[in-house]
Amino acid sequence: MERKNKTTTFDEIVLYILPLLKNGTTPENQTILTVLEDITERIGEDSWRLKGEGQLSLF
Repeated sequence: MERKNKTTTFDEIVLYILPLLKNGTTPENQTILTVLEDITERIGEDSWRLKGEGQLSLF
């Protein structure tokens, strides 16, 4: 979504990352939200966009 210059909702993020998780471990929504708050900024009520430095902290 970053390349398309669009924001995404929490539900879209969860639906995208759950199949990528290993060993069938499903984190709680609060855990996902905590990570999102570290690397993204909230836009409005339920939209998210990567912070300028957010992607760098992933690697």
